[in-house]
Amino acid sequence: MVWKNAVSSRSFLRFLLVAAFIVAADTLIARALPNGPEDDRLLGYAILFDFMLVIPLAYWFLVARRPGAKKSRVLLLPAAGAAAAWFILPTAMRGTVWRTAWYVELLIIAVEAAVVFYEMRVVYLIVRSFLQARRAQPDTAEALREAVERTAGIGKLASIWLHDILMVYYLVFSWRRRKPVSADEPHAFSYHRHNNHGLILAIVTKILVFEAVGVHWVAALWSPIAAWILTAASAWMIAWLWADYRASVLQPVRIQGDRLRLRYGLRIQADVPLRRIAAVEPVAPDTKLDLGMRRISAEPVFGQSNVRVTLRAPLRVSGFFFLPREVIYLYLSLDHPRAFEAAVREVAGTEIEAGEKADTV
Repeated sequence: MVWKNAVSSRSFLRFLLVAAFIVAADTLIARALPNGPEDDRLLGYAILFDFMLVIPLAYWFLVARRPGAKKSRVLLLPAAGAAAAWFILPTAMRGTVWRTAWYVELLIIAVEAAVVFYEMRVVYLIVRSFLQARRAQPDTAEALREAVERTAGIGKLASIWLHDILMVYYLVFSWRRRKPVSADEPHAFSYHRHNNHGLILAIVTKILVFEAVGVHWVAALWSPIAAWILTAASAWMIAWLWADYRASVLQPVRIQGDRLRLRYGLRIQADVPLRRIAAVEPVAPDTKLDLGMRRISAEPVFGQSNVRVTLRAPLRVSGFFFLPREVIYLYLSLDHPRAFEAAVREVAGTEIEAGEKADTV
C-alpha cells in the first residue's frame, strides 16, 4: 500500500511538472512576443490546444490510467483549462480565444446532458427500489437508505445522495409521524430531550435569520450575487438544523438483534456489531477531546457527551453529509445513559465475550 501511494505521488508530481512547464511557456509567449491580429488568432488556438487538450491528456497518461485513480476528473480539466487561458492571455486577445472555443462549449453541453441523463436514471432506480423496500420496511427513512445503498452503493457520492434525500424527507415529509417506529421497543434510547436540543435549535435559528439579513444587506453593497449566495447558505443551514432535529426525534439509538443501530440525527450513522464493542462507559461532564482523539472519534456536536462506546477495531461510520470515516470511539449524548449502558451489557455481554475469545485466538 505504501509503495502504491508512493507511485501515485510520483505520477502526480510528473503531471504537475509537465503542466507547469506548459503554463509557463505559453504565458511567456503570450506576454513577450508582439503579434498581429492573425498571430493572435493562431496563438489563441495554440493556447487552447495546450490547456484544453494537452494538459488533460497528460493527466490521463500520467495519473488517471493508474489502478485506483479517479478517471472522471479528466472531464473537469478542459473547462479548467479554458478558465486558465482567460487569465493568462492579454485582455485584447480574450475575445479571440473564446470565439475559437465553441466546440469545447458543445462538448461541455454534451457532458452535462450525459450527467443529467445518468442522474435521472439513478433517481428512477432509487424510486423503484424504494417502493420495493417500503413493502417490508415500515420506517420510511430506513427504506430510503436501503434503496440508495442497493442502487448506488456506499461510496462518497452515494453517501451525499442519501444525506440529501433524508434531509428533504425529514424536513418536508416526516411531520405526519407522531412517534418513532421503535418507540415501543425495549431497547430504544432517545437523545433529544435532556440536552436542550430544541431550545438550542430555536436560538441558533433566530441568530441565523438576523445574521442572514444583516450579511445580505452588507454583501449587497459589494455584490448582489454574493449576497444571495450567502443568504442561500444561511437558509440551507437552517433547513439542515431542523431536518437533523426531526431525525433526532424520529430515530432513537436502538439495539436490534446483534447490532447497535446508530441513527444519531444527520450527524452519526452506523450499524455497530455488538461483538465489535469493547466497552461502554460513562463520560465525565467536563471531558474534552484533543485533536488526536477527535480524529478517531465520532461526537454528538449538540449536547455534552455522557456515554462512550469503545470499539475493538476501527469501524466505518458516516459523519456530516454521511461521508464515511473510520473511528474507534463513539461519544453520545443520551437522555438515559445508564439504561443504555445496562442494555448494551445485557444484550451484548455474550457477544463481547465471544469477541474477546476470537481476539485471543
